[in-house]
Amino acid sequence: MQKINKKAFTLAEVLITIGIIGVVAAMTIPVLMNKYREAVFVNRLKDTYSIFSQAYKLAVAEHGDPDGWDIGTSATKEGAIKVYEYFKPFLKQAEECGGEFGCFANSYQTFTGVEYGYPPREHTLYTRGLLLNGVAFAFSSSGSGCPYDEIRAMEKCAVLYVDLNAYDPPNQAGVDYFGFLITPNGVKPMGYIGDNGGGNGYTCIYGATNNGNGTGCSAYVLAKGNMDYLRHDISNIWK
Repeated sequence: MQKINKKAFTLAEVLITIGIIGVVAAMTIPVLMNKYREAVFVNRLKDTYSIFSQAYKLAVAEHGDPDGWDIGTSATKEGAIKVYEYFKPFLKQAEECGGEFGCFANSYQTFTGVEYGYPPREHTLYTRGLLLNGVAFAFSSSGSGCPYDEIRAMEKCAVLYVDLNAYDPPNQAGVDYFGFLITPNGVKPMGYIGDNGGGNGYTCIYGATNNGNGTGCSAYVLAKGNMDYLRHDISNIWK
């Protein structure tokens, strides 16, 4: 009888191959997961902007332009409550915190890892709520008449902050936490061309250490559809 030799992988070769596959997977899976998470947040920010822009239009149709809203003469809790009440009928909410504390995570960071300076959960001048889609939001009032913000060179009636997944992490400005300005001309994303971040330093600067950094990344995300500022300096394309 003729002897047949069958070729096969040795145990050592199989283990080496499995090890290589494991290393490649360990390197690529986190990158893919981060890209997926980023895409989810980008789309959710676009949806959130649309929701509040529509609510703004309905509130104006019902009550007139915001420079005539009775929201006080300065940034106060009472003014924030009134802003909340103007928007409330046009928002589908799962939870209404109003002027009480809650609806947000306990603490926040900037996207560069600095402790956030204005956590919304217990801010005494904010009013808060939680949409049915899981987005937390907070209003602060700038006072009646939409006072002129000299730093931003614009009229600002109120400020809107959103956390795209409420209590869930990462709770970082510029990742799942963003800011908008409520103006006589509509809801405007922070960080638009020419916006320097205002008095609270709501910027979108790679490597910055100010404790409001990232809140002003809203305009970039909505315009570009990505969060490249997390990975490198974008100042050459976004001034």
